[in-house]
Amino acid sequence: MTRRRTLVAAIAAVLAAQAAIHAERRSEPPTADVEPAASAATRHHYTISARVRPLVLFWITRSNVGDAVVERTRAPEQATYSLLIGTDPKRTPLGINRWGYLEEEIRGGEARLLGVMTESDEESIEQAEANVRKQPAGNHPFKIIHATADGAEARARVASINAPEDYTLKELPAVLDLVARQAAGGSLRVVPLANGTRPGFLAALADAMHTPAERSISYIYYGRLYELRRTRSTAVPDLRIAARSYGPAVAADFVITSAHDGERTKFSMTYGTRGRYAEVPLAASYQPRWWMQIELAIDDTSADGQPAQ
Repeated sequence: MTRRRTLVAAIAAVLAAQAAIHAERRSEPPTADVEPAASAATRHHYTISARVRPLVLFWITRSNVGDAVVERTRAPEQATYSLLIGTDPKRTPLGINRWGYLEEEIRGGEARLLGVMTESDEESIEQAEANVRKQPAGNHPFKIIHATADGAEARARVASINAPEDYTLKELPAVLDLVARQAAGGSLRVVPLANGTRPGFLAALADAMHTPAERSISYIYYGRLYELRRTRSTAVPDLRIAARSYGPAVAADFVITSAHDGERTKFSMTYGTRGRYAEVPLAASYQPRWWMQIELAIDDTSADGQPAQ
């Protein structure tokens, strides 16, 4: 399975990438130096906007079509990252429901990953509309990824389950309970890990904040090797989103390269560099299809960083 296999997987790649990266000190202007995070645990909520292009000549923009929540907890010799992201069918045309959840736990030299996402394979607006209309009642497929890694190898298994209801991202606990009871089997990939390879996607992105821009970071995701590299960065003295100031930030471009087939995925993000928002993504942009662009912006106004109701 590649990142382009599902829309949610593509969106998740963007936000997960921005969730942990910041500029290496000596490669940025003085105003963009990143200060260490003040606390070991953080939680932030984001809104999603989408631009679609039914014809080559123009774009149509839809604001606030979905939500994302990023959580990060770090302690000596261990870290936990989670990402919940996707559309809200109550706010999207045709009630499109596409979302995913990624959780990665690292303890010492071992890592565990759980990925859950709605299944889809849409290459056009017409296909997206057709998939929503033809989905039969009681047959709502989810793709499940279980993976572990240590210093020697990574083992990943993918399976599919059918949910009895069209669960949304707000019903994540129900889906996780279903996964615990039903997910089993599936295809297995075992990959040896070279020295320095990060044992998971989010772990690699967390380490990327300490890596110079010219150096790539290798990581593994579902039995495939990838490299992450920052290609451009510009200091922003005071970033403002929706009339709110977030202080100094860095606007940067990134590229992910698949070692399996050479596929390159590009995205842009802006992240804070000082105070409360140091190492925190503030905005991002990604184009997973020629006909669609995804934009994310931080919005911590809801209680406890929960998705808006």
